[in-house]
Amino acid sequence: MSMTGRREFIGGVVAVAGCKSIGGSKCKAQWIDLQVNGRVGVSFTDSELTEEGVLKVVETLRDGGTEGFLATIVTCSDATAVHDLVVIRRAMRKYPECAKRIIGFHMEGPFLSNVPGYSGAHNKKYTRDCDTATFDRWMDASDGLIKIVTIDGDRKNAVEFTRHATAAGTVVSLGHTTTWKTEDLNRLADAGAKTCTHLGNALPNELPRHHNMIWTALANPRYTPMFISDGFHLPKEMLHCYVRACPLDRLVTVSDCSRIGGLPPGRYERHGHVSILEPNGFIRSPATNSLDGSSCLIGQCVETLMSPEVGLSFADCRKIAHDNPLQLIGMSGWKA
Repeated sequence: MSMTGRREFIGGVVAVAGCKSIGGSKCKAQWIDLQVNGRVGVSFTDSELTEEGVLKVVETLRDGGTEGFLATIVTCSDATAVHDLVVIRRAMRKYPECAKRIIGFHMEGPFLSNVPGYSGAHNKKYTRDCDTATFDRWMDASDGLIKIVTIDGDRKNAVEFTRHATAAGTVVSLGHTTTWKTEDLNRLADAGAKTCTHLGNALPNELPRHHNMIWTALANPRYTPMFISDGFHLPKEMLHCYVRACPLDRLVTVSDCSRIGGLPPGRYERHGHVSILEPNGFIRSPATNSLDGSSCLIGQCVETLMSPEVGLSFADCRKIAHDNPLQLIGMSGWKA
């Protein structure tokens, strides 16, 4: 929950003081984001999601520098997940801009840990064991566009599920997971798992200093660590270590952009879920005492990576915020 850097609200978005407007509205859309939960009051996980709401998010992301993204649906009921997939696909057929920018879906749950710390802000009421029939319903509702599914590798049927999803062309990612041993990571990699969702987050505040998911995932060449570089989810010192511990072609940055990103600071409630957006852009869930998504766009995450404390170049960021994400989901060379 580190709050590094001074951040200010400018025109409804969070800007890092002193940074160039890489993610600003005047920039050409040029970044790929594999984890977008929503924006400007619209969540992709909502039983009342509309096609117009989807378009609103797409236009906001485009104007903020996002060329393409995965619409991310988090832990919820089966009915809500299928409803949201159908609505987003309808929006893609109805609005050319949605078809142009939404490159698929990321299902972050419900096959996640329900252990406090590991579960994060996800609704534990809906977390459950891995189920291939549910995955197949998602594929039908999305017309086969499930690009990533995040699971807890310790959930029942995790290996079988990984094989099934991988065979369908979906990338299986480990996140909100109690899995950390190298032998278990390799066992899941043998089944097809190849990445980690927001590595360094969705973990308890206190971990064994040597034996934990951060070290084993960074050290394992079979995994592509995804991480959130908004300056809140991980401190810049940790980001500095990430980008030097791994070859840059193994890294992907995401925004984890949430429903209340782009709105004024305050307390927001939707369907009983409360989120607090602090004046500096930090979003927290008071119910779980955890981070609750990000207020930043992927362009602003790039700004953090180009800060002196992290030290990446624009070319480096182009690799981990554009080329690598597309390669991970099998879409190298894609253009909006």
